[in-house]
Amino acid sequence: MEPFKNELSADKARLIGAALKQAHPEFPLPRFHRGLAAALEPLELKQRMQFLAERIAAGLPQDPQTMFPILVRAMHVGGLRGFLVWPFTEIVSRHGTATNHFEVSMLSFSEMTKCFTAEFGIRVFLREEPLRGRTLRQLHAWCDDPCEHVRRLVSEGSRPFLPWGGNLPELLEPPHPTLDLLEKLHLDPSDYVRLSVSNHLNDFSKRHPDLVIATLTRWRQRSPEDPRLDKLTRHACRTMLKAGHPGALALLGYGGADSLEIVSCELDRRLMKVGEAIGYRLVVRNTSKRPLKVLFDYAIHHRKANGSLSPKVFKGRKRALAGGETWTIEGKHAIRPVTTRVYHPGGHAFQPLLNGRAFEPLPFTLKT
Repeated sequence: MEPFKNELSADKARLIGAALKQAHPEFPLPRFHRGLAAALEPLELKQRMQFLAERIAAGLPQDPQTMFPILVRAMHVGGLRGFLVWPFTEIVSRHGTATNHFEVSMLSFSEMTKCFTAEFGIRVFLREEPLRGRTLRQLHAWCDDPCEHVRRLVSEGSRPFLPWGGNLPELLEPPHPTLDLLEKLHLDPSDYVRLSVSNHLNDFSKRHPDLVIATLTRWRQRSPEDPRLDKLTRHACRTMLKAGHPGALALLGYGGADSLEIVSCELDRRLMKVGEAIGYRLVVRNTSKRPLKVLFDYAIHHRKANGSLSPKVFKGRKRALAGGETWTIEGKHAIRPVTTRVYHPGGHAFQPLLNGRAFEPLPFTLKT
């Protein structure tokens, strides 16, 4: 697979330069091209974007009132899409925060986000007052925009925790200013927008789980027959479900775990190495006389460098069990090399989780 950073390779950067030259004939294309490949080669994707943003801005008029319309025009005349537009949103975030450039910045974001999300760029405007207040008012106005990409920018750009975008934990504090935006968007006709709303709520659940449960409960009570809320609720509750939050489990129809019994649980091996998979098999019984919706997850307790164990929860599966019914669950978990984890040899453990309740872990050993 081609490295992700090549989304902004030298060849693709030249497409940006050509579009800028077409939109603004005075753009210094030879200077833009000079040493481009050598400069980009050692950089990762975000670093490449930042480098290109600096080089592009250096070749344009420095007044945002002139610069930003050139960027939008270049995007359209050059047919730029995807990551090729990211340097443009970065330029707006760097040069547009002065008070007298707010309108042209917002207009630029609303155009750019149709070709590549402006969710990263707009966060600069949400980080501090007085820009935050003006930006929130703009986001409220965009809730009624006819373009789903602009409406999604409202909920995604204002997420408290956004991968690659930097965190905005201050938005989690009372009076929770972004929740009014979600009120307007949670029944949006676009699944793309509603998914962003659920991501936003999932961020909130990491600090305010009960507030998220109350919000979802209110929405569902107000529109009990609306199928759009089922998917939104599941996605918004995913972190709480992994943590076994009782309110999230109840909201999604999972009963308590008191009536669930693990009849047997076994691993197909107790010694393995990185690159192999460990098989598990367990039999679960609903000991009550009533039907019960059951959610099975499991945790792998990874050994850390200091010898302690740290659990990571993996999604399993779900099923409705009649009273007295048993369920045989079989699967495999692979210990694959990944860049985000260092595996340490020694004792690990597999632990079944049923409707949020953690059952007895089974130990296994990872060898070098």
